[in-house]
Amino acid sequence: MHLRVRALELEKTSPAKSAPAQPSPSTPANGFDLSKHIALVPFFRESEVDSYFGAFEHIAAALNWPKEVWSLLVHCKLVGKAQEVCASLSIEQSLDYDTVKTTVLRAYELVPEAYRQNFRNSDKTANQTFVEFAREKCMLFDKWCQASKTTTFKDLRELILLEEFKKCLPDRTVVYLNEQKVTTLEKAAVCADEYNLTHK
Repeated sequence: MHLRVRALELEKTSPAKSAPAQPSPSTPANGFDLSKHIALVPFFRESEVDSYFGAFEHIAAALNWPKEVWSLLVHCKLVGKAQEVCASLSIEQSLDYDTVKTTVLRAYELVPEAYRQNFRNSDKTANQTFVEFAREKCMLFDKWCQASKTTTFKDLRELILLEEFKKCLPDRTVVYLNEQKVTTLEKAAVCADEYNLTHK
């Protein structure tokens, strides 16, 4: 892979030896040739969905791929359920990388609640060292925070308080709050009271 990256860098810096070629069907209007870069896109594995987009974004940023072609590159590697849900998007939606990413993550239920459960329910395995387990816990916590868009101390405070609040509620109320996608303790409390009033 390093050789391919180096070859692409050399190709970029070498002066043009002939007249500019006519754009091929795989070359968008900005001159980016998808066919030359598709081999560098990581393979999509349904068992590693949450790490796929991070890996892709690192490669895309390192190689300076224009963001408007990211969705096209990703589409070429999708398989299984990811391919199915993306096929149901409109053309405009399928050309937007962030929409494609969100749709795929939702299809695999990689939403904040799923990340929270993964973090809380992960246990050390027999063949795992404590260092590896600690690293895994950190990674799961970071994914939960990232999925919850937690970037400040205030956001983190709300995240933990909201989780603690939900622990004290009946399951059906928690399901309702998750459906409402509440992100603050105050909003959760108001929604829980409204739900209980209407479901007595």
